[in-house]
Amino acid sequence: MSSLNDGLADYLNASGAVLAGGIEVMLDKDIERVDIVSGMVDRSVTITVRRHLLQPLDRQGAFRLDPAEWGADGKTWHIDGIAEDDGHLITFYVKP
Repeated sequence: MSSLNDGLADYLNASGAVLAGGIEVMLDKDIERVDIVSGMVDRSVTITVRRHLLQPLDRQGAFRLDPAEWGADGKTWHIDGIAEDDGHLITFYVKP
């Protein structure tokens, strides 16, 4: 993960309290996401992290990226769903 990550972020619970600080994350943009209701394909942003660092796991939480490190991406990204979970890495759909 140290060679794949894009930078560090804080993992927040739904009320904004820090659950884990300074964790390595991968941020990917323009990921295809199929809306199961309409069948339309949309573009989304995902954040991937090592699952064991997110204890407790709050599916309504968020990731706060430091603007000094991330530039325009340095904002709080709220979890909008799980894209993939293999038990080691977990990928979340996120929105600003």
